[in-house]
Amino acid sequence: MRLYRWLSDFHGSTKGVALAIGNFDGFHVGHQAVISCMQEKARKMGLETAVLIFEPQPMEFFGRKVPARLFNIRDKLRVFRAFGIDNVFCISFNKKFADLNDEEFVKVLKEQMDVKSVTVGTPFNFGKGGAYSFENLAMRCQEQGIECSSVGKVEEQGVRISSTLIRGLVEQGDFVTVQKYLGRPYSISGRVVHGNAIGRTLGFPTANINLNRRICPLKGVYAVRVTCPFGVFNGVANVGYRPTITIETLHSLLEVHILNFSGDLYGKEIEVAFKHKIRDEMKFSGLDQLVKQIAADKDRAQYLLSLDNPILV
Repeated sequence: MRLYRWLSDFHGSTKGVALAIGNFDGFHVGHQAVISCMQEKARKMGLETAVLIFEPQPMEFFGRKVPARLFNIRDKLRVFRAFGIDNVFCISFNKKFADLNDEEFVKVLKEQMDVKSVTVGTPFNFGKGGAYSFENLAMRCQEQGIECSSVGKVEEQGVRISSTLIRGLVEQGDFVTVQKYLGRPYSISGRVVHGNAIGRTLGFPTANINLNRRICPLKGVYAVRVTCPFGVFNGVANVGYRPTITIETLHSLLEVHILNFSGDLYGKEIEVAFKHKIRDEMKFSGLDQLVKQIAADKDRAQYLLSLDNPILV
């Protein structure tokens, strides 16, 4: 899989490109339907597959009711790779791009990305002020000789599957329903960074991941499964601002205490799958109370995870 952060780095394709456009935050079954449609077009037309995403996401750029991020760019790239995407265009979303009209947008697809087929989900709006719809896209694509398709909403028992729906379920800790709508457990991946080692001094060493997103839908303590270079392990994770031991910061941190594990994970990539919510984040009166609660959280996580898979306990 090839990643392009600048369109000028892409020098065309000998086959041409079948493109899917979207935020793909969380990569739920609706997103997967868009990707599958695009891939089918690529097979029929003999094209390379590609996805177009933006950083920041458009709603983050405009700053209006910024939603919590289910996925950061690392998580998106992980699932794109798993789905066999050939090319990912991750383009900076700025005022110039936001102000394109429908004709200019489609010319970018044709002239700078070698697009022969484009697939989007519904509803789909783009261009200055979001004034343009799929109908505008289809008309301009026809003018440029580009095949254009849309994929209708995907529903489960009459409920439209969307990133907004899944954010709410993650915030509630309903990871069973989240897994059904994603087709896999909700997880976050990242590279383990050095922390302040307070967990180690308390007897509960943690692997720390900077979440690198403005707003995270997770906040609290969770029973998790951790996949790392040494295998798959149970764990208990805290996501938040550590109010007992630090001054609250603007960015939350994912800290994972991996059960029955000893090894050096610094600099290594791990994936943390969220299985159960144990409790909300709390501020304790002191470290003694914190240690007691962590021990209780560890026992609770072990019990909950044993219900899912006794082999890993």
